[in-house]
Amino acid sequence: MKEQYSIKVLEKIVTILNLYTDKENAFTLTEIKKRTGFPKTTVFRILKTFENAGFFKYDIANEKYSLGLRFLELGGIVYESLSIRKIAAPYMDALSQNLKAIILLGVIKNDQLLYIDKNESNSIIRVSSRTGLKRPPYYGMLGMTLVAHMEEDERKRLLQQYPPNKITEYTVTDIDEIMRKLDETGRLGYYIEKDEVVEGLLGIGVPIRDYYGNVVAALGATQPAFQIKKGAIEGIIQELINASRLISKELGHVEQ
Repeated sequence: MKEQYSIKVLEKIVTILNLYTDKENAFTLTEIKKRTGFPKTTVFRILKTFENAGFFKYDIANEKYSLGLRFLELGGIVYESLSIRKIAAPYMDALSQNLKAIILLGVIKNDQLLYIDKNESNSIIRVSSRTGLKRPPYYGMLGMTLVAHMEEDERKRLLQQYPPNKITEYTVTDIDEIMRKLDETGRLGYYIEKDEVVEGLLGIGVPIRDYYGNVVAALGATQPAFQIKKGAIEGIIQELINASRLISKELGHVEQ
């Protein structure tokens, strides 16, 4: 069935598109030929066809092809169609105002944590967790919150597929300890992360559920630990839980 619906030229186009990443976003014709192994004439025809349609942009000065504005337009359509993001937006804005923190929204997509929205308008800091960025599935407060609500076999599979790496001195890499933290998060209904991704920052993540009760996203707030007054963490947790419940309700979830 897979072979039946496979079109060779489209496979070549996908291969070329997959070369582009955050770190490598422009290539010469020769570079694309070497990386893909495709004939130079084939690569040239594909690039020119897509350039004419606005999907690629050619820089004459450095002879490199980068992704064009048409992808940005299509990305905007996808971005706007994300119902979770649209529903969560006003709640994220209110949380940012109240907590003076960076508010993040994430989902698990293709076994990775994907940030789908961020509100940092009322925070005194900026973080690199921009919209569209992908991380290992259990990364930070959002990843741990999402993985905590998966079956144990699925948790273990993801931890094996993406072995934990030390990010800061306080990053937990021991599998048994991570599993313990995931169990605890599932029981408590929230995850608190301090210094694990960025030293000096404290983050709290909570789950968002859909009509069927499945955890489909995670909502979180992160801010400098020194900014949080003694005894204030409980209040932050409650505000996040209240917001996540309201978002979940708009997604059709009814608490038992």
